[in-house]
Amino acid sequence: MKWPENLQPKARVCHPLNSGGNTWLRESDLVFVKERPYAVLQWSRGETGDVPDVWLELKGDLLKRDGPDAQVYRYEGELDEPLQ
Repeated sequence: MKWPENLQPKARVCHPLNSGGNTWLRESDLVFVKERPYAVLQWSRGETGDVPDVWLELKGDLLKRDGPDAQVYRYEGELDEPLQ
């Protein structure tokens, strides 16, 4: 995926992550690209700055926050650990 330059996380997201048959609650950086939400699990250094290395696309209708100024979102769906 081609990420925009100078991509910065705007918030955090708490989400369940299925890994090895277990489900864990994890907190990740949340970024939006063309209004699509992504949980960034790991960043790497690119030529134009930090870029997502491991990420999961989220379904926008399952992404919730407690108020308009809240900086932490909740994801109400389960995600599988990405294959590396």
